[in-house]
Amino acid sequence: MTVAATLPAKANDARPNLTEQVYEQLIQILINGELRPGDVIVERRMAERLNASRTPIREALGRLEAERLVYKQANRGVTVSPFSTEALIEILNVRQLLEAEAARLAAGRLPKARIEVIRQAMQTLADKSDATLADIWDVDDMLHGEIADASGNELLAGMIRDLRRRTHVLNAFRSPHESTFDLAENTKLLDTIESGDSESARAAMETHITNVKIAIINRLTGISR
Repeated sequence: MTVAATLPAKANDARPNLTEQVYEQLIQILINGELRPGDVIVERRMAERLNASRTPIREALGRLEAERLVYKQANRGVTVSPFSTEALIEILNVRQLLEAEAARLAAGRLPKARIEVIRQAMQTLADKSDATLADIWDVDDMLHGEIADASGNELLAGMIRDLRRRTHVLNAFRSPHESTFDLAENTKLLDTIESGDSESARAAMETHITNVKIAIINRLTGISR
C-alpha cells in the first residue's frame, strides 16, 4: 500500500520537469527567430516538433502567455505577441533592481579563476569582427549569470535568469541581426565585482542596465548613441 501510494506522486513530479523542458525549448525557438510576432502556434504541430504531448505544450504556452510573450485569439489559437517597447523596458527596470542587489552581494565572492575565464571570453568576443547576436548573448549570460550565482541567493539568481531569457526574446523580436558589445563597460562592471566594494558593484550594475535602456530607446527613435 505504501509503495502504491507513492507512485502517483512520482508521476506528478515528472510533469513540471517536462513542462519546464518544453518551455525552455519554446523560448529558444523564439530567440532563434523561428517564430516571429503574429505567428500562430499550433499545439498539435508543436507537440510533434518537440516530441511531447499536448498537455506540457499547453502548460508551457500558458506560462508564456503569463509573461506576455504570446496571447490567445478567438478562433486562431495562440499567437506570438507583437514587440512591445514598454514590456522590454519594464523587464529591464526589474532586472536593474534585482541585478544591482546581486552585484552588491557578489562583490569579492567571484573566484579569480572564473573572473579570468570571463575576461578572456569578453576579449575574444571584442576581437571577433563577425560576432553574432548569439555570440554576444553567450558572453553576456556568462558575466551576468556568474554574478547572479556569486550572490549566494539561488532564488534571486533564478529570477534574474528568467528575466534575462525574456529580454533575449524581446531583443530578438526588436532586431534579430543587431549586435553590439561594449568591452570597456563590461570590464568595468567585472572590475568592481572583483574589487570587493559592494556599493561600487551595485552602482556599476545600475549604470550598466541604465545604459542598455538608453541604447534601446535611442535605436528605436533613430538617435545615434
